Amino acid sequence: PGMINSEDSRLVAHVMFSPSGAVGDLETVEGVMDSLRKARESGEMKFPEGNFELQPVGSFQNQIEANERLMWILPAVFLINLLLHYLHFRNLPISLVVFSGIPISCAGGMIAVAVMGVELNTAVWVGFIALAGLAADDGIVMASYIHERLKRRTIDNVRDLRNEIYEAGLKRIRPCVMTTVTTLFALIPVFLSSGRGADVARAMAWPVFGGMLIEPFTTFVVPTVYCAYMEFKLRAGLRDELLEMSVEELPTEPVPKEVAVV
Repeated sequence: PGMINSEDSRLVAHVMFSPSGAVGDLETVEGVMDSLRKARESGEMKFPEGNFELQPVGSFQNQIEANERLMWILPAVFLINLLLHYLHFRNLPISLVVFSGIPISCAGGMIAVAVMGVELNTAVWVGFIALAGLAADDGIVMASYIHERLKRRTIDNVRDLRNEIYEAGLKRIRPCVMTTVTTLFALIPVFLSSGRGADVARAMAWPVFGGMLIEPFTTFVVPTVYCAYMEFKLRAGLRDELLEMSVEELPTEPVPKEVAVV
């Protein structure tokens, strides 16, 4: 090199290279470091006497640090999401029912990322975090309406329970589909953009796009799991406030008493 810099009171020489693109950046650097390590151990590559070492830096090191942060950010996001569901429903099983739609949407996001050959970098994981919030919307809409509908009905048997949940699903499937369609159309400009930062935006958008394509299936999963949970409690005779509520009685006018005239 034309000049040798020093960092932390040590002389440092940077050797730069660009990956071919056949594999991801992390895999490329890990392969290079493994080859250099084997060459040094076998004696094919000899260092001068002194304290010399090879250390990957640059974008590779930044990616490693980002992955370490994501290892606790991703679980924290899902736990906070579940906590918000619980604060809304005040019922852990129902919150888990709504939460069941998120893994389905994330599976769709993974399929989209794999099909498009997108590397799993920080931008992609940010897209999955956004998808987790969007995927829960339809489940909350569906479960909230089912909850309110069951409050206003008397549930005596499994057939009544299934009918009420079926009717609730029919009335809420349209707004859920509208939300999904508008989100998909909103992502089209992101895929068509070509300016600075467009590659990062597309990397974040692909998980959301794939997840929202699969997300309408959660409108079937959430009512089904909800119904299965309530059926189990009904058959087992377990206490549930929704199953114990009766139909709200409407105020009625007093019936005049008949007076017999002799």
